[in-house]
Amino acid sequence: MDWLGIGVFILSIGFAVLVLILIPVMKKLTETLGHTANTVATVNKSIGEVTGETTVILFNANETLVDVNSKVTKLNPLFDIIHDTGKSAHHLTTTMARYTSGKADSAQTSAEILDKNNIEGILRGAAFIYYLRKAKQEFSKTN
Repeated sequence: MDWLGIGVFILSIGFAVLVLILIPVMKKLTETLGHTANTVATVNKSIGEVTGETTVILFNANETLVDVNSKVTKLNPLFDIIHDTGKSAHHLTTTMARYTSGKADSAQTSAEILDKNNIEGILRGAAFIYYLRKAKQEFSKTN
């Protein structure tokens, strides 16, 4: 045998030993990859469930926001009435203060008291109080 044949023979023995050493490593790697595949499948299933629950929660949150917005829209006229009532009461007290202090003549203050814009807020306030009493009566009838 020549040196080339001996070298090839040594290389083939080394390759055979390497293959024998790598067989258990490859088996463990196959087992680990199998467990990893199972874990990924479980995570995908869990993510699908969480996504479904999140969708339901977001839908319920949107429905709640729509309900709150509709209720706030219904309350806006009541706040306008309260604002007008307060504004009219302020104007009325200012007018009465001027009237009682004698700084304005009686004809002009009487006209200011009966002015449509000033009385409108008071009428709205009275209507608001009437509405609250009726609502209270209806509520007490149902309970």
